[in-house]
Amino acid sequence: MKKMQKYLVISLGLLILSSSSVYSQFTITRVTDQNVNTAQDGFYYALPRIVLEINVVYENLKQIKGPLADYAENYLGTDDYIRANSMKNRILKIEVRKRIEADPDQLYYVQLPAEKSKDEKDMVFQLSSIGTILAFDDAEIKTDKVTPHQVDQYFFIVEGEEGFRYQADYHRKKKIDTIVRRITIDTVSIDRFIFNTSWVDKSTENKAEEAAQQISKIREGRFNLLTGYQEVNYGVSMAYMDRQLKSLENQYLALFLGKEIKTIEAKTIYYVPLKSEASHVLFELPDGSSVTIRLQSEGATANLPDIPLAKADNVYYRHPDHALVEISNNGEVYYHEILVINQFGVTVAAPLNRTRSQFDPETGSLIKLIRK
Repeated sequence: MKKMQKYLVISLGLLILSSSSVYSQFTITRVTDQNVNTAQDGFYYALPRIVLEINVVYENLKQIKGPLADYAENYLGTDDYIRANSMKNRILKIEVRKRIEADPDQLYYVQLPAEKSKDEKDMVFQLSSIGTILAFDDAEIKTDKVTPHQVDQYFFIVEGEEGFRYQADYHRKKKIDTIVRRITIDTVSIDRFIFNTSWVDKSTENKAEEAAQQISKIREGRFNLLTGYQEVNYGVSMAYMDRQLKSLENQYLALFLGKEIKTIEAKTIYYVPLKSEASHVLFELPDGSSVTIRLQSEGATANLPDIPLAKADNVYYRHPDHALVEISNNGEVYYHEILVINQFGVTVAAPLNRTRSQFDPETGSLIKLIRK
């Protein structure tokens, strides 16, 4: 009986030794400040994080005061004119795309076993093209999810020109001074008139008066053209002449009323969401207002521990979280969507011993675990 018990103990011990030699331990350590001992062979992998590619299309409305604005009420009888130069902006479109990159704050070193038993099978770690973990010891080959790169074309539109075309005939005007010389001979007085001609600069009021007169002439010419005053059949040329006269009139009116210049611009910002940053100013528009992004986590992983259990044969992956993303300007929200933000979740651990596992290449979450 004792001899049989002895054989049973020896057999059990051999079974334990043989089973323990089939699998070698992996040690996975998080890399912080180069604290990892890399003396033993191994490799690095990272967890994926989300980068938001934000494309903003906005309109610039530039108002320019006319050089004769101070005389608009006197000569045109209107108070509806631009009194000072200004800039206003209006957001037309906001698009947000998610980009995947390796998270430098979630970098891990996998230390390979020092020795491998001849009966031990090969263990395979599969990484993505950016160094994030995809699978461990999985017979199925899982490829990266490749999102085709989309290119949007934005057409920049410019309406109007900033300069003013002065339509006054000439910047200077002729000034004639009359000099009267009186000559008295005996009882006869003779007045001799001498005209002294010179050129002087026109004042702003002179220019305003001439521009107003030109506007009146153009309107009279358009009226005569449209009512057939010339008694000439211009045919289709009449529409062309009317457009040219209208354009000329608008140029003169802009001297008093000012003008508006519209341009459309596009800007791309790459923003990395952080748990510690609830809101962030993306950029400032030309009018001085800010385009701000706000992220509010849904807190689905709030009950999970922040620090995973550290022990041998554990592989670290991510349990992502969702967040409400809002982009606004001047209190108006232009983008409102719930997105998966990897780094708003927590890092957790899964066993490597006698398991096969797969991880999502976009979120870094565990999508399959098979226990052998």
